[in-house]
Amino acid sequence: MTIKIENKELVNIQYLRAIAALMVVWVHAREQFPWVRGQFPSGVGANGVDLFFVISGFIMVYTTHNKSISPLAFMVRRLERIAPLYWLATLLIVLVASVVPLILKSTVLSSSHIFASLAFVPMLSPAFPDKYWPLLIPGWTLNYEMAFYAIFSITLFVKGLYRIFLLSFVLLSLVVAGLFFNWQGVLGFYADAIILIFLAGAILGYFYVKGRLKKNALVGIFFVLLGVGLWIVTQDLDVGHRAIGAGIPATLVVLGFCCMPTLFPDKLTWLARLGDASFSIYLSHIFILAGLRTLLNRIGIVIAENSLGLTYMVLAIAICAIFGFFVYQWIEKPLSKIRFKRTGMRVYG
Repeated sequence: MTIKIENKELVNIQYLRAIAALMVVWVHAREQFPWVRGQFPSGVGANGVDLFFVISGFIMVYTTHNKSISPLAFMVRRLERIAPLYWLATLLIVLVASVVPLILKSTVLSSSHIFASLAFVPMLSPAFPDKYWPLLIPGWTLNYEMAFYAIFSITLFVKGLYRIFLLSFVLLSLVVAGLFFNWQGVLGFYADAIILIFLAGAILGYFYVKGRLKKNALVGIFFVLLGVGLWIVTQDLDVGHRAIGAGIPATLVVLGFCCMPTLFPDKLTWLARLGDASFSIYLSHIFILAGLRTLLNRIGIVIAENSLGLTYMVLAIAICAIFGFFVYQWIEKPLSKIRFKRTGMRVYG
């Protein structure tokens, strides 16, 4: 989710990262007001998370292909990418919830929960007792990201197809063990089948680096439309686990973008820049949406009574995207210069 992609070969993936972030903003924007949710009942935007998971698996394979990287160096690099901005955003939650609790009215502060959030350890939320959500709620995905990175780092001892086999064995064994022993709590969190979405991305990444995914616009469009269509259809169907209803369509969408030639490279540079800023957008949009909700309530705009729902959604997404871009430029990029003590060769990606 926080991977910076500088290779022009993967510009389409940059576009997709931006789209994934804006999908998440969309679904959270509609949840700020019950009447807006009524106007836009579809929760397809939540599948932006699944896109991020597939992309993470894909990029981990792509950036480590034919490179000698120690597991420790790999994990340090991942922390350098994720931790500084996430820690800052989490501490900002603590500050805002302490000083202006009206803005983050659903936030409940607990020292143990704060510590667990900063440590990327899943813990039941004091505000939502049935959810393993960190203080900054979108950070639940980062707990899975860090777990995947830790498992992937183990596979760096082997290369090529053996890496994919080992990764598949470990992730599938974890899920099967969770089902067989009926793991609950933190173990159940990590053994959830959602981690197989990362595996799907890793397999795609392997086929890509081996040149098995040929560029063909029609084939790419077909897979993208198929994935989006499945997202829409599965919204109202009980297809079982999220890994099936959301993960498979997300994999098809990423596959489609991989197969398509670079889309409008001279006209979509702004979308690629939003792809750069996708992590900042993902972490900061909660603050913007909370502030916008508070402002609209203060000035008495009732969206349900004057058909401003679509206007509000477009405005909310635009503001979150612009603000997230500036967070990327002014905060995330400077923070990315922080370097933890590391051992081993330089890590790419």
